[in-house]
Amino acid sequence: MERSFRQYLMAGTMLAGGAAFGGVTPAAANVCPAAGADTNCGITITLNSNGTTTVTASGQGPYDGVEDTLVGIVNNSGGTVNSVTLSSKTLQIFGFDGDGVSKFTTPTYSTPAGQSYAGFISPTGAFKLSGTLDSFSGITAGKKSGTLNFPGGLVNGGSAFFSLEEPLTAASFTVKTGVPEPATLSILGAALAGFGLLRRRRKTA
Repeated sequence: MERSFRQYLMAGTMLAGGAAFGGVTPAAANVCPAAGADTNCGITITLNSNGTTTVTASGQGPYDGVEDTLVGIVNNSGGTVNSVTLSSKTLQIFGFDGDGVSKFTTPTYSTPAGQSYAGFISPTGAFKLSGTLDSFSGITAGKKSGTLNFPGGLVNGGSAFFSLEEPLTAASFTVKTGVPEPATLSILGAALAGFGLLRRRRKTA
């Protein structure tokens, strides 16, 4: 039976929407380990299935009691994320000064730098203190922006932790990822459906 272009368009859009909104895993409460004065993350970043991010504050202050914030990230995007870019308009969140989260984490973990600002990547919403470390790159000259990398990728439902400078709030910085937004996925689905229709018509012509 011959399908209309409208049917192909609807099918493509529905498939794209399912990819965008499916596979969400609830964030766990223990994304970060206890570090210094903090029992969990001071800030938690959640990557959502619609391409947006949610940044929440727990109310816990800097883990060192002065100017360092423990940050957790949970991937609920529906896919694997390789990196995120963190930016602040006013704060030098990447102005690292040698007192990273490893110095204040119990039990402490060993890194080549000794006192790393990186944390470990976990395949679940719960932290772990072994395995692959996340890392930073592309830190700007003003130290207000940089990229957090996940070697091997941060899988859907996975989490990671790290630390940034300054006593941060949920409004202190912005997060940008490469996760497609639903509108982009819908356009892609519609385009694929259109190509399928054209190919079918050429075969029947």
